[in-house]
Formats: sequence, C-alpha cells, structure tokens
Amino acid sequence: LDCVAMDQFQRDFFLIRRSAYEPYIKALGPGLVQQGDLTDPYYFDFISFAQYETMNREISEDPPFVFEEQQPVDEGEDKPQKFVPVVIKRDPSLTNDRLAPEHSRMVGAAILDRLEEIFGSTDSAIPKIAIGSRPDGDTLASSVRQLVNLFLINGYAMSGSVATASAGSSGVSILISLNSPANLWGGTILQKEGAKLNNNFLLKAATELVIRSGYT
Repeated sequence: LDCVAMDQFQRDFFLIRRSAYEPYIKALGPGLVQQGDLTDPYYFDFISFAQYETMNREISEDPPFVFEEQQPVDEGEDKPQKFVPVVIKRDPSLTNDRLAPEHSRMVGAAILDRLEEIFGSTDSAIPKIAIGSRPDGDTLASSVRQLVNLFLINGYAMSGSVATASAGSSGVSILISLNSPANLWGGTILQKEGAKLNNNFLLKAATELVIRSGYT
C-alpha cells in the first residue's frame, strides 16, 4: 500500500513482538508455543496479532504519500549488505481513509486466488460462481461453506459452520461460526482496541467471494 517505509515497519514490528511475546507465552504456559512455526495455532495467533497491531499503528498516524525507504542492494557473497535510500510514492487516489478497506480487499483476494490455484482442479474446489451473477442464498452459502472447509482442513479452527441468515431482493446475509479459531486471542484484543484492521483472514476471503459474486 506504500504508506510506511519497510525498514520502519520492521523496526516497529520487532518492538511490538518483543514487548508482547513474553507475557503471551507466560499466560499460556511453558512449551505450548512453537516459536517460528506458522502451522502452530498459538504462534500464528501471536504473530498475526503483532503484524496487525503494527499495521494499525502505521495507518493511524497520518501516513505520508511520499517517503524514503532504505532498500538492500546485492553486493555479492561474503560482502556486508548495503542499503540505499529510495523514494516511494503512493498512488494519490489511495487516500489514508481507504488504506484499511483496500488492505482487507487485497488480502481476501490473495487468499481466494491462492486457494483456487491449489484446489481449483480438485474435488475440494470452491464451487464457482460467475462474476457479478448475484446467486441465490443457498448457492452463495455453498461456496462460502467450502471456503470455510478449506480453512478448517488447514487448521484455522477446530470446527465451523455456515448458514444463510436471510435472502431476498435486497441481498443475502451469510452467518459464519467458528469454534476456537487460530486468531481468537489476537483478534479479540484488536477488536477491543477498536482497530481499523483485524487479523480475521476468513472474513476477508469470504467478503471478497461475496463481492465477486455481485453483492456489496
């Protein structure tokens, strides 16, 4: 989104990780968190929280449209890494108030595209819906249900369900329920903080699926 220098983001990310990690593992108990293992739900919960805590901090401080970023230059093997300043300019149409929704859209789209790449030609593929076709509630819920199933088989939650809450001429309402999702701790904190961005990856993907189907 080009709203903060990556070197600055990494420094802020490090400080937030460092300040939050010890209290987190002490609250859970020794040996439960497999540090660095993204397939471990406890570590995934923590690291995704730290990422989103950092992102919320960056987008909430009136980020500039033009800034300087230190980028690495390959000097070859056995040589110290060198960094050079590079001027970064954000798309002027991407105003600060649009950073959070655009981030969520991009993440949701990336997840859907990746799942299509992996499962699109298998029996586990998300049922296809024509772009902008505005399908009925049951059809849309079927696709969202398979999206949830793919999240579940990848360990995102213990279990989950999808139901059509309402459907009519004005639109469709889909209810997604998860049991012990992998973002439970971090997502709860971000919600309590009133964060503009949350680590609710399933919601981002489901929202993008619904939008592609023709609903807003």
